[in-house]
Amino acid sequence: MIKTYKKGDTIFIQGIRTWKELVNIVKRAEKAGYKYRGYHNIESIGDVVVFEKINI
Repeated sequence: MIKTYKKGDTIFIQGIRTWKELVNIVKRAEKAGYKYRGYHNIESIGDVVVFEKINI
């Protein structure tokens, strides 16, 4: 189950299980104006993929 958390201009997505899911989410996020920042372990959430809003 994919869960999404947002803090300011940063989005955290938890529960990605396959590379195919990750690629799909990265493409959708880039269309929405977010940049992929990597896979991190956030202590209060767990392992998540991190996206930040692109400020142009």
